[in-house]
Amino acid sequence: MPLRSFKLVEEFIRERNASAGVALVGYKGVQYGPAFFGTTGFFPGAPAVTADTIFDLASLTKVVGTTTAALGLLGEGVFHLQSELGDLLEDVPRDKAGITVQQLLSHTSGLAATAPLYLRAKGPDDVIEQILHSPLEYETGSQVVYSCLGFILLGRIMERFTKRALDHLVTERVLTPLQMHDSFYNPPQDVQARIAFTEWCPRTKRFLRGTVHDENAQAMGGISGNAGLFSTASDLGKLADMILQGGTQAGHTVLDKRVVGWLDNCYTEGLNERRTLGWMLHSKPSSGGDLLSPSSLGHTGFTGTSIWIDRERELYCVLLTNRVHPVRTNESIFQLRPAFHDSVISELT
Repeated sequence: MPLRSFKLVEEFIRERNASAGVALVGYKGVQYGPAFFGTTGFFPGAPAVTADTIFDLASLTKVVGTTTAALGLLGEGVFHLQSELGDLLEDVPRDKAGITVQQLLSHTSGLAATAPLYLRAKGPDDVIEQILHSPLEYETGSQVVYSCLGFILLGRIMERFTKRALDHLVTERVLTPLQMHDSFYNPPQDVQARIAFTEWCPRTKRFLRGTVHDENAQAMGGISGNAGLFSTASDLGKLADMILQGGTQAGHTVLDKRVVGWLDNCYTEGLNERRTLGWMLHSKPSSGGDLLSPSSLGHTGFTGTSIWIDRERELYCVLLTNRVHPVRTNESIFQLRPAFHDSVISELT
């Protein structure tokens, strides 16, 4: 069933702010969409977008894959929120040894937001080594600084404690139970024609398609805690519905209800941003607009993706675009996101 709100996404694509857009809304068990617009790239003959067009999720990887898998391991006691980096990884410098899993998940670790690790990295181990030996940017726990570096470390921690590669771990614990069959790290060749293009890569002299956009994730081989997942709106709707249903979706339990309850907590009270484990909590101004409930969970991805989940209203919104195609300088997505979410809530409630 279409929503009038989908017209905002259609207009965004028609005005060439991205070549591709897909929107999906779930409200009280009823699904609206996916509504899909545009083509997979700004090229003559580029395939039209469909309901199952695949997008580079960018930082949505942090919540869809990394956080969900971490919550499962936390619930099983594999490690704990107060477990410290010095006990979780080898050869951690003293200034970072006391950083906790909770601080990695809430972006209060003291680590920088990002760094061009890929320029010198010889592989994943070298990326981890660079992060561990980079200086802290602020006192651990004193503020929120959204950090890709922290989530790269979190991915490595999970690999070490499960003895499973991160992509296998996320597939086994998240993608397979939720039947997210169109979600991948390093998508296989047989789905390439369904993937939306992203940015021009000056190093490889080509438009990226099916290769993760984030350069540090590229240096991790496309499998990283901060980025790397590709997915569709319908698959992300299953993840959002699982959270709305307290950890279970379509008869498959992914997370214990007690663990999902931890997402009710703000772990950054008194600091500069409201954060729970992995996810943002709604505050104003927000990519989720003004009308979401304060306990709503949200996240965005640099490539033009977002998810917001309002548990009080039993509502979720998935918005996927390739706004970095052909280049990342178009910032119209920052106006679309809040307008879209406010329009959806006004229309449905």
